[in-house]
Amino acid sequence: MTTFDEIKSSFPSLFPESARVECGEGWAGIVGRVLERIAATPGLAEMSHFRILSVRQDLGFMKIDAGYDGIYEDSLRPLFLLAEFRSRVTCEECGQPGHMRSTNGWKRCRCDEHSTPEEREQPPRPAWTLGRDTIKGFLWYDQAADELRIVDDLASIGMPTDFIHRIKKARE
Repeated sequence: MTTFDEIKSSFPSLFPESARVECGEGWAGIVGRVLERIAATPGLAEMSHFRILSVRQDLGFMKIDAGYDGIYEDSLRPLFLLAEFRSRVTCEECGQPGHMRSTNGWKRCRCDEHSTPEEREQPPRPAWTLGRDTIKGFLWYDQAADELRIVDDLASIGMPTDFIHRIKKARE
C-alpha cells in the first residue's frame, strides 16, 4: 500500500510536507493517481502553480483542497471529482474495495474488515447513488470503467422512478 509520506516524497512540489492529511492511509493511492496525472500533463503543475493544501475526509468521502491558478479549473476539477468518487468505494483505512456506511450519523467508507459489526450488516448502496445532479446533467461514476460521465437515461443506471421524477422536477 502506498502511504501519504511516500507520495509527499515522490511529489514534493505538488504535495509539500506542510500539507495536512486528515484521513486514513487507504486513500493515499487515490491521491497518488491524481498527482501522477498532473505531473504527466506537460507544464500543468508549473503553469498552474499547483500544490495540495490538505486531504481530508468529509461526510465519508475524500476532499482534496488545493491551491492553483483558477484558469486551470477545467483541467484539474475532473481529476478531483474522480478522486472523490473513487474514495466513495475505497476503504479509507486500507485502500481495498469498500462502501459507504453509517453509524450514529457518522458516514465513512470502509471494507468489512475495518467496519464495526453494526456497519457490516449494512448492504452496499446501489450503483446509481454514485452520482449527483449538475447543471450539465446527472454526473455518475461508472465504477467498472473507472470514469465519470453524464447519464441521460437515469433508469439505465438503476435509479428508481420516484428519484428520476424528483430530479426532473427539481430541474424545472
